[in-house]
Amino acid sequence: MGSVLLLFLDGVGLGAPDPTRNPLVAAELPTLRRLMGGQDLTLEARAVEGEEATFFPCDANLGVEGKPQSASGQASLLTGVNVPSQLGFHYGPKPNRSIRALLKDRNLLATLSRRGRRHSLLNAYPPAYFEGVRSGHRLHSAIPLAVELAGGELANEEGLRRGSALSADFTGDGWRRRLGYSDTPLLTPQEAGQRIAELARRVDFAIFDHWPTDYAGHKGEMEPAVELLRILDQVLELLAQAARNDSLLVVVTSDHGNLEDLSERGHTRNPVPALLIGPRPLRAPFVQRMQDLTGFAPALLEALD
Repeated sequence: MGSVLLLFLDGVGLGAPDPTRNPLVAAELPTLRRLMGGQDLTLEARAVEGEEATFFPCDANLGVEGKPQSASGQASLLTGVNVPSQLGFHYGPKPNRSIRALLKDRNLLATLSRRGRRHSLLNAYPPAYFEGVRSGHRLHSAIPLAVELAGGELANEEGLRRGSALSADFTGDGWRRRLGYSDTPLLTPQEAGQRIAELARRVDFAIFDHWPTDYAGHKGEMEPAVELLRILDQVLELLAQAARNDSLLVVVTSDHGNLEDLSERGHTRNPVPALLIGPRPLRAPFVQRMQDLTGFAPALLEALD
């Protein structure tokens, strides 16, 4: 049995093949293009079933009007429930009371724990994050909330220093430049990819929450978005190498569109990617079930069983 890694890219949809507004087209992304069968990650990309990877579009709208939002989209991934449909609307960025209740009742991570499966969130959070939550000035997003509701603990600065967790930007550069932690470890994208793969193999299911993509989409600037994607592409190469030994499946997906259209500062109603990298037997349940965000949780349970 292999391990499954959810490489969650916040706010990444399938956009127009226009390099003037879509950084996924403007950036040189050789690993992603190879995994996509030589295509860019756009609305025009055809479905791919290759030796190394499978790609197909995944619906993030879930039959509900309006623009998809982070809390309801991520909760749909982590519960298998059509959360926007139950609410009657998309909601975000942070879970409201109804979404918290759904995450507690239908929590994928808690289900895995009950089945004796190990899981881990590979992100490290700085001291200010924990202080903000304790003081009530900050709310958890859906993914760390699900971890806590399942009885898990979020990694802190110590986890980052000892290598058991990584910063959301992969390399740790954000901790140094934005948070002022000048002595925290700094990784190359290749080292980050290798570390994520190593940590993911230690458990049955791991999540890496790469939220900077959504921030870049809201900021709307092409150059930093392209640089962010260049780093992501190098991380993907190491994860793809790890997946080739038949012990790791990497599922790359998102909660809603945003980054793919810098001309629109808000979210989009574009489909999001479902990119599966790794052994075909582990890919199969996701191919069969993950036509929209609600298919991820049941597919993961089937793959691990």
